Amino acid sequence: MNPTAPSQHVIDCLQTILDSTASKNYELFTTVGDAGYKAAITQEMFEDVSEQLGSRLQNGYSITYFGDLKQGDSMIYLWKLSFADGGDEFVAQMTMNGDKVAGIFIA
Repeated sequence: MNPTAPSQHVIDCLQTILDSTASKNYELFTTVGDAGYKAAITQEMFEDVSEQLGSRLQNGYSITYFGDLKQGDSMIYLWKLSFADGGDEFVAQMTMNGDKVAGIFIA
């Protein structure tokens, strides 16, 4: 059974995160987050991740939606992140608190 796709807003938030990581644009990266997200993910942390993933994202990727989890007042959305280079894939876990991103974890 395929999970129901998340709302367009949730997809747009993830796309903004991936686009900003590819282009190494911290200011854009923070536009989708709540205050806790902005405080927890420093520019230095963002730059480290962008350095690791930026070129792979620029060279092409696809996302496959796995599903979501409800935890307290938050929703957690899970995707598989695959790259055009055929290398290692990652799981992207994005936590939403209302209409803002409360956290992003790519592992």
